[in-house]
Amino acid sequence: MTINLMQGGESRLTIRYLPLLAWLFIGVTLYGVGTLVAELAAGSRAMDGGTALGLAGLITLVLFVAVAAGQFVVCTFDRGGDQVRIARYGLHGRAVQTRPLSEVVGMDVRVLRRAQHRIELRLRSGERLSLTPYYVVAYGTGGIERIGALIGVEPVTIMQRATLRR
Repeated sequence: MTINLMQGGESRLTIRYLPLLAWLFIGVTLYGVGTLVAELAAGSRAMDGGTALGLAGLITLVLFVAVAAGQFVVCTFDRGGDQVRIARYGLHGRAVQTRPLSEVVGMDVRVLRRAQHRIELRLRSGERLSLTPYYVVAYGTGGIERIGALIGVEPVTIMQRATLRR
């Protein structure tokens, strides 16, 4: 689950995406790793191949989730400054993308399942600018409509098909 915090009005809109479920998973898994390490340090559990492999697997999983789904994203749409700014904060540091708002010609909403979507902005140059690197869980479309109204485009819904490879 990702929390979307929207703030602003008709001339400036800021959206903050907080990947709550990813960070809760990371916290619970790190608690388990800490408990296991404490047992090893106290001598109540012996370090064998299975324990070492399990610890390595859990730490790898935590790092993967933190990199893939743990990014905090702040999107700012500024009509007065003619700017779209997307700042992503993660383990790699901060990455900022800035484009002119006047270059946005469309907005695609890629729907994976009922409540999971990802917003992509289509630019005049043909470039697609994704607001988040992950799919966002939202039960309403109010935020999508607010972005579309500010940009001045009608959102286009694209249904994604989840395929299993055999």
